[in-house]
Amino acid sequence: MKIRVRDAHPADVKWMSNNTEGWKVTVEKQEGAASLTEALHALIAEDPDQGVRMGWLHSSLQRAVGGESGYVRLYELHVSSEFRQRGVARALVDELFARVPDQEIILSAWDRELYGVWLKLGFIYVPEPDEMSGDHSYPGDMVRPLVEASS
Repeated sequence: MKIRVRDAHPADVKWMSNNTEGWKVTVEKQEGAASLTEALHALIAEDPDQGVRMGWLHSSLQRAVGGESGYVRLYELHVSSEFRQRGVARALVDELFARVPDQEIILSAWDRELYGVWLKLGFIYVPEPDEMSGDHSYPGDMVRPLVEASS
């Protein structure tokens, strides 16, 4: 099985909405939906030989406010059940990392049951300042830290 990652197109929106857990995807900005026009990157993973879409990712740029720096927010990463554990999530996340190599990436909402998966995909856990050591409620963030530019 080959995996090719490409930008999502308006023709992918219905498939994306049907292949998620509660998200609605639209082409234009709409309240309560992930839209292609607002995305920093909306990516599709597909098998180019079979023409089958396997998964998708949606991210947005959160601009700097006040003294805080901007970052990329990963809103959705979904892999169709028949393609899980085949490298699809890795391909999507690696492509996002390649497209924003010098940006911090924060997961918008992350499933605590997939904590180990997020670690394997290159994210780290950043606890809240008041989080107790050994607290397993995970109220903090999963983050791909800033990558220092090589000189």
